[in-house]
Amino acid sequence: MAKLITDVVLKDGTDETTFINDVTSNDEVDLFDRVTSLTNMVVLNVEESYLETLQSHSSVLSAEFFKETPEPVTYPSVPSTYTQSNKSIGGSSYWNSVSGQKYLSFQHYFDTDIMPDPENRTINGFTGNKVGNLFYDTSPRGELDQIRYYGTEPASDIGQFGTEDLTYFTTYTGKHVDIVVLEGGDGVKGGYANYHVNHPEFQDPDVGGSRMIAMNWPGLSATSNNQVTNNHIMNDHVAGTLSVSGGIHGGFAKRSSLRAAHLVGNGVTSCLNSIKSWHQSKSNNSDTGFPNPTVLVTEWHSPTASKNRYVKVDDVAAVTDPTHGTANRPGSGWGSDFTPFVLRNLIPIQVLDPVDSTWNWCIGFAATQASYLSAIEQCWDAGIHIVTSVGNGGAVYCKTTDPEYNGTYLTMSSGNYNMYSMLFPASGDQGDGATIIRGLENTSTIYPLRPYGPGGLAKSINVAAGNNSSSKPVLDGYSSRGPGVDIIGRGSSTYSCGDLNNPVMADGYRWGTFGGTSCAMPTVAGKLACYIEKHYTINGVYPTPDQAKSAIVSEAKNTALSVRTTNWSSVPTASGLDIDPKQHGGTSPCLKVQSGVTAPNGGTRMIDLAGTPPKHAYWNAQNFNREQTYKKRPKTGVLFPRPRKFDIPPIEENAL
Repeated sequence: MAKLITDVVLKDGTDETTFINDVTSNDEVDLFDRVTSLTNMVVLNVEESYLETLQSHSSVLSAEFFKETPEPVTYPSVPSTYTQSNKSIGGSSYWNSVSGQKYLSFQHYFDTDIMPDPENRTINGFTGNKVGNLFYDTSPRGELDQIRYYGTEPASDIGQFGTEDLTYFTTYTGKHVDIVVLEGGDGVKGGYANYHVNHPEFQDPDVGGSRMIAMNWPGLSATSNNQVTNNHIMNDHVAGTLSVSGGIHGGFAKRSSLRAAHLVGNGVTSCLNSIKSWHQSKSNNSDTGFPNPTVLVTEWHSPTASKNRYVKVDDVAAVTDPTHGTANRPGSGWGSDFTPFVLRNLIPIQVLDPVDSTWNWCIGFAATQASYLSAIEQCWDAGIHIVTSVGNGGAVYCKTTDPEYNGTYLTMSSGNYNMYSMLFPASGDQGDGATIIRGLENTSTIYPLRPYGPGGLAKSINVAAGNNSSSKPVLDGYSSRGPGVDIIGRGSSTYSCGDLNNPVMADGYRWGTFGGTSCAMPTVAGKLACYIEKHYTINGVYPTPDQAKSAIVSEAKNTALSVRTTNWSSVPTASGLDIDPKQHGGTSPCLKVQSGVTAPNGGTRMIDLAGTPPKHAYWNAQNFNREQTYKKRPKTGVLFPRPRKFDIPPIEENAL
């Protein structure tokens, strides 16, 4: 046999000369190179049959043949640019005489560096140049906000409203990334058989056919998770979640594969176990040499538990947090200055006492911690990228590993005090008015930022819902928020595949809008899939969940605006006065909680960021250093010739 170059690492303390003389006394071994500048190493020529004997030598730590033709360092080729031309931004049934495929969702304008700022235009007599849906000091469908709500009218189809058709293009589209939504609710619904096959939102842009995959999820017996035979995957909610993440018109991951699992009949832990087992059993993709990455979106929440207990502000003797220390109650009550609470990201709520019918300012919090967080952490550790939220219950929360988890607390007055509890509606509908009961409590310490639900873990990407507005980029009022959030996605009025309740538009398909943290999470997931594909293309390997999370958070735009829901340094009495910042279209007050009226899902609303990082998820589609693309190039001033993103201070909080 031929002798091969062999790299040998010697154990510490070995005399190299003695070792070389020993092994080269055999005909099977010759000295190739002493490599005198490298400690404890020598290169030999060794017969293939003698390698195992050499490896067992008492002085050898390792011995390996050198590969004569090592592989050169190469990277996967950059994908070709994907382009969508002649598109308008936003869309709604307001223009249902137009093809639904004419539109792209608002996030294609707000969350990329592709779409230009639209020119001034007039719609129904109202002129403006801002795109978006919600404007916090007028109804979103009101006169002043009509252009923001309805987006850009498609000029080529309607003509008279005067905006150019737009082009979206990107290199990365989440190809070879599997997006899975784990859905709460009632499971698959009748009428959706083959909906995912026929609707153009879920088609493969390269080869045709649906990218939504029917699954028989391993180990799950419920009908909704055995989808192959009946080709039933969807319900109304799935149509929105998979559209705004991976849809051709609603989402960013336009080449990803899309799947849905359903909690009904199997529960959280069993479903997470099934998805983890499926993820770990994937074979290598022949195009990449690796199993496809999995992005999991937790499409359920617990609004009846995320903020279901309340205590009176005046029963709080002191409030403490790790940053500002302790503020003690000034006398028998806090008066009208609630800034000690708001400074610590605690937003007071008006609660109607069900016994004596008095209104009281209160602090809300969760009663317990969900048990399935351990399963979510194990999925993350197995390489699954998890996008999650605490939901639409208006909860303010931190992560379980944040200093605020144990360090932000209320010290209650000694003895008994009243506690108000929100009970889930007997009908089981989270939109029905809840029942509030009053009972005596004597717990001395309450931790109001502890989360309940799938969110709140460092081993996940925690999302809040932001509204689709360039002029007033506040959070959607119902959204959970706080220092536990990592990033903000897009919520109410995000254009998407329609469900069976939406109108058929001119192209013969149903289109509509989606919202909630249910929408915000998958808008982040779609962008995340693009970052995962980009990392693979540049580095030749897929990112870990921590690496992908770091990428999407670091690329986020610091544009979210915090506006005080009311003047917290001088609040009015709680007795029946509406505190309504008008950041939503309804006329109901935002901060009131009362039996039979307040729904757990979206029943309390506010504008304050309450410690939420002001970061909107953003897809840097052109791969530019965004210091050079942050804003329009100034012609004068200290930032000439180019604005630097990091020289511009974050948006300050403003009072109404």
